[in-house]
Amino acid sequence: MEVGATLDRTLLLSLQLDRWIDYNMYVLGIYEAPLAAFFRRSLEADSVFLDIGAYIGQYTLLAAKHAPAGRVIAVEPHPESRQRLQANVARNSLSNVRILPWAAGQATSHLSFVLSEQAYNSGLAGQNEPAPARTIEVQVVPLDDIVQTAGLQRVDIIKIDVEGAEGPVLWGARHTLYHFRPLLILEIDRQREMAFGDYPEALMSNLREAQYDLYILQGWRLVALGKSAPEYGNLIGIPKQPR
Repeated sequence: MEVGATLDRTLLLSLQLDRWIDYNMYVLGIYEAPLAAFFRRSLEADSVFLDIGAYIGQYTLLAAKHAPAGRVIAVEPHPESRQRLQANVARNSLSNVRILPWAAGQATSHLSFVLSEQAYNSGLAGQNEPAPARTIEVQVVPLDDIVQTAGLQRVDIIKIDVEGAEGPVLWGARHTLYHFRPLLILEIDRQREMAFGDYPEALMSNLREAQYDLYILQGWRLVALGKSAPEYGNLIGIPKQPR
């Protein structure tokens, strides 16, 4: 069932209520309210935001609205999700958004992309997973190349939600992280990371080597992370030395 709704009280979007994220947005008005509030507070009028794994665009739309003089680069390889994202951007007449059909990764390539029954769970095929029923081939582009292709002179915030492939995305973003020092919002899920031969603690170690302090939201509070990672959650990386 597809219904119209509003996000952040003013943004129009279309939701499919058989999708868990869509249903939450419809019932609650926004998905992941504490994280969305933190994200809005982090935006400035001219912020440049990269939404890696944009789905239908909650964070893309919020950034485009709250950073009207900035730029939003939304990366979404899932065909249906990208089509819905494009429609939501057009529905709100947002001219500061560019949508790219790629998957972000460590190196330029073409890889299998799993089409899950719930579109927001779709992602690159992990090396330690059984063969999925439905896949397509997608172009994989390092985040550093995405920044160069978009001609960005700054990057202020990056959100990465790519269903376990966060490690390869970070490896492909090394120049961007060191040069632009963006704020990071990174979904971690131990089981999904392990399907890519990775662990949340390894991601955290790499980010600390890149001089990031790491936090997680507990309710509405930002809490510093120790050495161990939660099984699932949104990790927030704040650069020790902003650009």
